[in-house]
Amino acid sequence: MILLLGSSLALAASLDNLEMAGMWGSPAATDGAAVWWNPAGLAMGEGTRILIEGAPTFAVVDIQRADPHGGSDQVRMQGVVPFAGMATDLGVKGLGLGLGVGAPYLRGGEQTPEGGPVRYHLRQGQIMAAAIMAGGGYSYKDKVALGGGVQILRSSWQAKLDKELMPDLADEIKALGEEPGYTDADLEDPAYATTLDFEPLSAWGLTASLGLRVQPDPKIGLAFAWISGAKLTHTGGVDLSFSCPPQSDLLGRFGAESRGLCDARMKGDAAITYALPSRIHGSVQLKPTETLTVEAMGGLVFWGAHDLYEIEITGIAAAQPELPEDTVELIERPQTWARDNQASPWVALDVKGSIKERLLLGARVMHDRAAVPDEVLLANNYDANDTVLSGLVAGRPARRIELGLSWSHHFLAERVVGDSAFSMAVEPEERPDEAYNWPHGNGSYRGAIDRVGLSARFAL
Repeated sequence: MILLLGSSLALAASLDNLEMAGMWGSPAATDGAAVWWNPAGLAMGEGTRILIEGAPTFAVVDIQRADPHGGSDQVRMQGVVPFAGMATDLGVKGLGLGLGVGAPYLRGGEQTPEGGPVRYHLRQGQIMAAAIMAGGGYSYKDKVALGGGVQILRSSWQAKLDKELMPDLADEIKALGEEPGYTDADLEDPAYATTLDFEPLSAWGLTASLGLRVQPDPKIGLAFAWISGAKLTHTGGVDLSFSCPPQSDLLGRFGAESRGLCDARMKGDAAITYALPSRIHGSVQLKPTETLTVEAMGGLVFWGAHDLYEIEITGIAAAQPELPEDTVELIERPQTWARDNQASPWVALDVKGSIKERLLLGARVMHDRAAVPDEVLLANNYDANDTVLSGLVAGRPARRIELGLSWSHHFLAERVVGDSAFSMAVEPEERPDEAYNWPHGNGSYRGAIDRVGLSARFAL
């Protein structure tokens, strides 16, 4: 994984980091931010332009999970989101080349404290796709520019959560001709839980981008870009920790012991497959005066591609040769977990103005619609309608150096789920489709994110 200034995962926008390059990032960017936002912008500037930003980010989600098995819980995450980009014309009029690194997809969180009512959805986890970006463009008389780029993704997926064992145990007891005596009220008992601890699983991916810039007048600019999606299979190791039914549950304890699962610790190999979306975005940029820039922008992220996790655990028999064959088959049974995301639009208005020669002020308001429907909202599939207010102060201590400080606050709308698509049941006929056979997500979700951007821009 590429870590420039640390790792960070935000809890909004369905893995999406719409603040790539902070307040300098937009479809009309012509500095290093253009290597991600719009490669055509690389050809609309002169000389060599470098942008570096590190953004300490702090996120929290408060969850009031409904009964059954409800209660208050909280998920927190903090870290630093990195970005660095360079654009250059190599001294050739109309040419633009760019290189960059950043994290366009990120999410994560940790229960505080661990083991609360959402532990079957998330104890801790982090997902990040870091990107090495390269692009190029060419402009004709500074009026029209076309560009293209590639992004090499190094994606990481890590999670720790509990998995309900009681329904499988009940099925085994029934197969022996006995009645287990469990009810749905007994579910989510820690004595019948398996803790899955996925070490950071990793994957490589490749995406591409195309961009267009049109400058019909020095005061008006139009920008449009498309970035492709990718399907990634993450591989690595997983540790499994099994609890043991109490002595009072004779059948359950016997079943767990005969399977070799009672207080067992195992190792295996894991693979998690899911898709990242393609996207389009664009903007209209106006420069009514030499010192004022106004940009209206928006886009559509095709999150419908992110419909489920495909989960595979293998290598159990090789690491634990003493286990019964049917136990290995139970543990290695492929699973899916519904995500059911939908296409998500966003819009923003950005204003920047210079005061004298060495001071620039900026403000931005953005709204990003939630991609996750109510019925599949979970602590590990969290999203909300997001209104972001941002401010920027940038100074020029020297003619070719600009230092910036920005702050963004995400107002995440409260979400209330009353008809979760996820549920579990002891009786097989009452269980939903496998992708939804996880503990329910009913309850209320409130969250907020604060982001502080520390940036430096250089012109060479």
